[in-house]
Amino acid sequence: MRRHLGMCVIIVVAGNLLTGCASLQKALNLEKPRAHLRGVHFDKITLSAVTLLFDVEIENRYALDLPLLNMDYDITSRGEPFLAGQADIQSTIPAKETRTVSLPATIHYADFTRAIKGIKPGSMVPYRADVGVSVDAPMIGRLRLPLKKEGQLTIPTLADLKEFIGSKIISPTPSSP
Repeated sequence: MRRHLGMCVIIVVAGNLLTGCASLQKALNLEKPRAHLRGVHFDKITLSAVTLLFDVEIENRYALDLPLLNMDYDITSRGEPFLAGQADIQSTIPAKETRTVSLPATIHYADFTRAIKGIKPGSMVPYRADVGVSVDAPMIGRLRLPLKKEGQLTIPTLADLKEFIGSKIISPTPSSP
């Protein structure tokens, strides 16, 4: 009888372990944070690179702050690979708050010109962005929030670059000593 009871306890514990984090998360009434990709646009242009900003709205449903760890992105245009990479993020979403965070992705001109080869300046390029924002969720650990967005991105023209030169958006590449 005692042996039978011990076996039942082992089976119940093993069953709980096999159901994993989803059951633990549900039992503790923890909901995943929500994220929405609101837009993608050009930001800073330097003599060596261009920076794209991914505007991501993140809703932290936890009673604790939510550290953002990194972002991965894969942008395609007309079904063809356009740009891909990763960016480290050092930001936190306060407990029970929603914030829009602009996540930068710097692309060096060699990669950028290879990606837009055959596309004329001023053209509207359709894109599909598959983005993942990794967070350090309380009691769960590292969690990747997948995001998707489709839209159009305007390739800067020479006139746009001249306008950037007159503003503070363009900055020279720092020279090495």
